Amino acid sequence: MTDLKQKGEEFSKLLGPALTKIIHTLQQHGKEVYIIGGAVRDFLCDHPVKDYDVATNALPEQIINWLSNVNIKTKPIGGKFGTVLAIAGKEAFDISTYRRETFTTYGKPPNITFVESLNDDLIRRDFRINSILYDPQNQTIVDYYGGWDDIQNHSLSMIGNPSIRLREDGLRIIRLARFMSKFDLTPEPEILSAVQSIGESIKFRSIRVIQLELFKFLRVQAIQSGLSLLLHNKIFQGIFPGYPFILSFKSGKQLPTLIETFCSLEFKDEIIRLFGILLIFSNTSKVKESHFESVSKNLSFSKRQNQLLVRLYNSWNTFPASIEIDKIKRWVRATGINSSEMVAKLFFLNLSKTEDMLYDQEEEYLRIIREIVERLKSGKSR
Repeated sequence: MTDLKQKGEEFSKLLGPALTKIIHTLQQHGKEVYIIGGAVRDFLCDHPVKDYDVATNALPEQIINWLSNVNIKTKPIGGKFGTVLAIAGKEAFDISTYRRETFTTYGKPPNITFVESLNDDLIRRDFRINSILYDPQNQTIVDYYGGWDDIQNHSLSMIGNPSIRLREDGLRIIRLARFMSKFDLTPEPEILSAVQSIGESIKFRSIRVIQLELFKFLRVQAIQSGLSLLLHNKIFQGIFPGYPFILSFKSGKQLPTLIETFCSLEFKDEIIRLFGILLIFSNTSKVKESHFESVSKNLSFSKRQNQLLVRLYNSWNTFPASIEIDKIKRWVRATGINSSEMVAKLFFLNLSKTEDMLYDQEEEYLRIIREIVERLKSGKSR
């Protein structure tokens, strides 16, 4: 097994001058500074590192004051959670004060207390792979809770009781699905049991960040394992109450096959992928435009996002029932050249649930749609 000291030396080479300046500034004022969470986790999982989150025992007002003195712009973004955004040129870093979280009601924001102890901050974190940190002073990676073991064993475990931790905030279940898919990790049995017991009773401590967490999951290329977890345990019913998801399939083999086929499609947009999930795993005879309006509201979609989701539904609902070039061309224009082929694939995949006779014409439809799209892209109208 690779030594974490060696990994720490490798990680230290990733730190740019702006982040190094932030770290040194806080250290010069006698404060502890660590890089924690996604950056360290992704690095150890051999994934590209994009965002660096800093944890410190400096208070938000101290962070703002000290960084401003060295010409680094700051913006408080975490409210009572004590997170400050530090902006240096084109780079931005989240800096959070150590805190303790106390939940009094599941699905409600916790009470926040700033603390001096690193361990008090680590123990509130959800998955052990998210508690691994990098110590810039000693240039080493520190793992107090066994997250590195999880990564090497391709397993996924939590800090604390999974049943309690997942009920505190349902976002952790969406995050669980993302980690399963992105890093190919298998959750420990206690986590799976907890997810099953929660099901559609899932509660979220912040509605505003459901879209953010769900989109992170939908951007993962291979989501089959995570999607299976969310569908089999009725988590989507909890995220979108009232939406007519399919509750059961006639054949026990049909759902896994449908998930596998759906996940083989190459989605380029998270909203189109979300639309696909809502369409394929629903009772489409009961789906209405109003359901997509409710989805947009639940996820706090912008006007543009809402219009795209509704347009995708209307395009699916008006798919040409016969191969007539002019009708297909009008449909492609209304749907959009960047999404028409994917909507068509979803249309036919949905037909496969009932073995509709039109399903056999998929390749011919797709061929015509591709030709029309290419002509439109080249500026040719015919």
